[in-house]
Amino acid sequence: MPNYSDPDFGNIIITVNPRARRVIMRPVVDGLRVTVPPYATSGDIKGAIDKFRPQLINKRNEVLNRHQTTDEEIRELRKQAKTFLPRRVAELAYMFGFEYKDLKIQSSKTRWGSCSGTNSINLSLYLMRVPEHLIDYVILHELCHTVHHDHSEAFWHLMDEVTNGQAKALRHELRKYNTA
Repeated sequence: MPNYSDPDFGNIIITVNPRARRVIMRPVVDGLRVTVPPYATSGDIKGAIDKFRPQLINKRNEVLNRHQTTDEEIRELRKQAKTFLPRRVAELAYMFGFEYKDLKIQSSKTRWGSCSGTNSINLSLYLMRVPEHLIDYVILHELCHTVHHDHSEAFWHLMDEVTNGQAKALRHELRKYNTA
């Protein structure tokens, strides 16, 4: 599917993802990133952009006005993350009986964390910018993936067990924050 230009967003970059179930749009500084399922048509993409154009323009303005993290700030966040996150992951894993293989701290700007099929956990250093209870939520989310490698009902049941029934509320609260 070809990329194209738009009068409001400039460059629209389209990525086909076989796991996508719908059109996902993300304004960025230099345009709009659109992820689509393999069966999406050009009309589906243009229709989705037009349907949400006002909201996307507002979100793009937020992105353009957002503070750009300096190299020095990233170094400081990395230092804080390497001091705090490994200890906290170990504490929560021990507290709830989870086992994980490895922990990496990266500068991921698209996700807070991930868990591989071999139970290696990756966390974004940008977690250091959110409240501690949300850091714990992300860590617990990834630890739960060491048991359930999906977002099934069983996964969310386990998340509710380790968050005192607050998994969905914490997930919603985390959406108020950005990784970068």
